[in-house]
Amino acid sequence: MIKEKYGDFTLSSYDPVVLTLPEFTISDQEVAAEMKRIASRHSSNITVGPHPVHADDMVLINIETREGESLFPGLTHDHVDVQLGVGSLPEEVEIALLGHEVGDTVEATFGYVDYSQVASDREAPVDGGCGAGETGEPDEMLLTSRVEILALRRFVTPDITDAWVEQNIALANTVREFGEKTAARLLRERRRDYTKNVEHLVMGELAKRLVEEIPEEVVKGVAKQMIREFDKFVEQYDLDRASYLSIEGIGDVDFAEQIVRDARERVTQDISLASWAAHYGIELESCDVDFMFGEPTPERTYEARVEAEQSGQIEVFEDLALRAKTAEHVTRGAVFLKSDGRVDEDFKQDIDLKYRKQRMVRAHATSDPMLKPPMVSC
Repeated sequence: MIKEKYGDFTLSSYDPVVLTLPEFTISDQEVAAEMKRIASRHSSNITVGPHPVHADDMVLINIETREGESLFPGLTHDHVDVQLGVGSLPEEVEIALLGHEVGDTVEATFGYVDYSQVASDREAPVDGGCGAGETGEPDEMLLTSRVEILALRRFVTPDITDAWVEQNIALANTVREFGEKTAARLLRERRRDYTKNVEHLVMGELAKRLVEEIPEEVVKGVAKQMIREFDKFVEQYDLDRASYLSIEGIGDVDFAEQIVRDARERVTQDISLASWAAHYGIELESCDVDFMFGEPTPERTYEARVEAEQSGQIEVFEDLALRAKTAEHVTRGAVFLKSDGRVDEDFKQDIDLKYRKQRMVRAHATSDPMLKPPMVSC
């Protein structure tokens, strides 16, 4: 466990953590942008006056594409709106459309390579196979598209008026009501997003109470472990550390310094939480550990626990479980203040709701597949 790993450490205080919350505000610009986004869901394409096709027009077309005499279904459609200039059509077809009018029919021939028909290196036969040429590359098909221009179109977002709001927005009849409800929802979402990160902020405040200095060799040991974890992570993407850092534009020195900072933060928080758990006598139950496996059913949780026990990794999950349970204890007991110094009871309720939802999930993570998930658990 954490205490055995790092030794005894103490906090300067075991009183509830006090955290002053930021001002949760939503600007008029944010509200207006969200109202416009919602209105855009009701946008439609309308027909506009005839004119020569431009490179950024939207056109309503019939398109028929063939390879020789054979129809090519992937590029054969009737009455389809197509926005030019965004790669929806082959470049040769778009160029052929430019300058033409509604009612015109144009043709364009172009090469097409269907890479989806190429087998993987392990599956491809020696001779190329699957439509591949002698080099193992796919053959290029020569396609011809015949396009009939039916109309020129424009994507129109409706004006936000009282009449439009009354017809399209639930529980609002005017633009003002729509704006008020939008602002209220955005504010709730901002507070909810903050609750997702508040546990980390509370842990940071708790870590400041650590009395003893953390030995540098402990930090270095955790940093080495984190580097191993990082290397294993990038291996999943067939990369090594140097390649990944190069892609992200991160220098070796910056990476090393960040790892040490992260290691120090991890150790400090782990030790602080272990000291808090010892002070308040927080102990693990089976369901606490089971929840760390992240499995959706009791049967799979049971299998994960057995595998962890047999591989000697169960202590890792026990450490994670104690950390999570103690972090919840600290956060639920914290005092959250508004900027004026008053306690924010609403935010406290948001935090309680967050953990109640977690407990509902945890209740279904029992390690005994013979038992039904309890409705109330630890």
